[in-house]
Amino acid sequence: MELVQYLICVASRHEQAKENHEEEMKELWVRQKKKSRQKFVPTYDDESALLKGVIGSVRGKPSCLKKLSDPAIGALAYIVSAKVGDDTFTLGEEIVTKLVYDPESTVVYLKGIAELKERGWLRVIVRPGVAFTDQPPFCYLQASLELGETFHRAMGVSPDYSRSFASNDCYLDAVFSYLFAIIHDESDLYRVTDPDVDLVNLQPEGWYRRIVQRVEISTCPLPAATAQQKYYLSVLQLLALCGLLARRDGNLKFDFSDPSDVTGLFARGRICRKQVREHLFGEKSPLLEKKLVEGTRGEFGESIRLTQLGIKALLGKQSDLCSSQELKSRVRKNTLFDLEEPNIRKDSVMLPPKVMEAIQSIIFSESQQGQEIRRSWHSSLPTAWGSPTGSTVLLFGPPGTGKTLTAQMIASELRLPLLKIDASRVLSCWVGESEQNVRRVFDDYATLQRELGKSPVLLFNEADQLLGTRDAGTSSVDRMNNNLQNLFLEGLEKFTGIIVGTTNRRDLLDAAFSRRFIFKLELPAPDRNLRMELWRSHLPLERLAGDVDIGRLADLALSGGEIRLVVDRAVRLLAYRGITIIDSNTLIEIAKEEIASRMKRNGSTGRIGFGAV
Repeated sequence: MELVQYLICVASRHEQAKENHEEEMKELWVRQKKKSRQKFVPTYDDESALLKGVIGSVRGKPSCLKKLSDPAIGALAYIVSAKVGDDTFTLGEEIVTKLVYDPESTVVYLKGIAELKERGWLRVIVRPGVAFTDQPPFCYLQASLELGETFHRAMGVSPDYSRSFASNDCYLDAVFSYLFAIIHDESDLYRVTDPDVDLVNLQPEGWYRRIVQRVEISTCPLPAATAQQKYYLSVLQLLALCGLLARRDGNLKFDFSDPSDVTGLFARGRICRKQVREHLFGEKSPLLEKKLVEGTRGEFGESIRLTQLGIKALLGKQSDLCSSQELKSRVRKNTLFDLEEPNIRKDSVMLPPKVMEAIQSIIFSESQQGQEIRRSWHSSLPTAWGSPTGSTVLLFGPPGTGKTLTAQMIASELRLPLLKIDASRVLSCWVGESEQNVRRVFDDYATLQRELGKSPVLLFNEADQLLGTRDAGTSSVDRMNNNLQNLFLEGLEKFTGIIVGTTNRRDLLDAAFSRRFIFKLELPAPDRNLRMELWRSHLPLERLAGDVDIGRLADLALSGGEIRLVVDRAVRLLAYRGITIIDSNTLIEIAKEEIASRMKRNGSTGRIGFGAV
């Protein structure tokens, strides 16, 4: 503490010496007032002599300061005094102002700051977003000054950078918190309300200024912070860009993709909102000029999206460099989808030859070669087709015939992720929310499609719950259902990716959807020959007892899904009993239980499924 006490004493006595000098000069000015009309200016006769006298009057000068010049000691004294007063962030101009009145002496103390920097007493941090035209030491006027390694070493302590950002994610979390405050604050504290304000150079005070100050003392790479200077962004443009990332990652629920919502968030009043919208998303905005964002007019209106370059600018990496687990978590958190990366071999799916050929044609048509051939065919047509360029597939048939497995196989063969969506996540009891969710399905798919650079396979399980028949009823429920169907029809009409819908009840689908699905494939219950193949593919053949007859098992009218369940139950039961082989009686007993359960569920006809298709 001896060092700190000495420096504080120097700063205190220098302040007192300045005050005494000012009083003397003021008295002299008053006495000469009648003789001179000049304005009172409390300049020193010799500022260097004054500082030297102050330093010499303070006893107990630490040995570590003996190699420093008087201007360097004076600057260090005021910096330490400011830090002790909890003024964490100090600009060079603030320190120089305390030391000089004569502008010509400024360079003397700036050289003192440069001396402290060279010897490690200070860390001089150039503020991001400020263009410096002057060379050192004059650029130090607008730089932040922090105590350096030499000072902390002299104090016998380690540097405290606890207020700095430890990583780019920490910085983004701080910005997201600031945006959260703006979103939930109804006052105009954070908003533009003056039409004459300079939006390019606008610097919010308070909370945001503290974030900037933490950036100034951070030593780790902060791509999101440096993006402002790199791409010549204003604060509002940087906040809008971070807001899009926050929405993408599910950190904020506010819809930053809607230009009107974002404009209303940052501005109040018609004129200010118009100016802010043009500033953020106008033709001359660096967000668009630098291709950090892109404006799109999708199926359900105008929206703004992050580009790959925008993501890289904020994260320092491409979005597809994140791990598979991170991608799955983000999709689950931000959208109505569940993302899978299936690995189903083609020979794992057993379907009738004609159905398998149709599936193979779908896979080929979505391959690179197939897409090129399709484009050449379309260009040779006498008239342009108005139908979508994607692949829409409806798979229908009894339960257990492999509809979901087929969708997974298509995704695996094309090496595409599979986006699964269930009706329970779309339908809502709240008025208007179901319709909004339908829009989200297609908008979020388009966002992922552009972000990943490929078209994932979108799977609608139990599609009849979402694409059911429209009703002529007049109740609010009927109107909501009709609105949902119309939104789905509009979305499918313009769809450019890959959709697979599955249903056990094709008869429940609205007739208008028939034209929207290019492929309508029935997956029938397997015949005896196919059941034999299914049994062989599911049974552990090396652990079968000698009495197991595959033909006898195939005589039982089970679907592929039911055969898998029978084998799974048998393995679990025999493992519990401590038996290592599968016998015929166990398999037949469990198979008959499965058939009885189905008959009880579907009626005495014993048919596989829920009715005619």
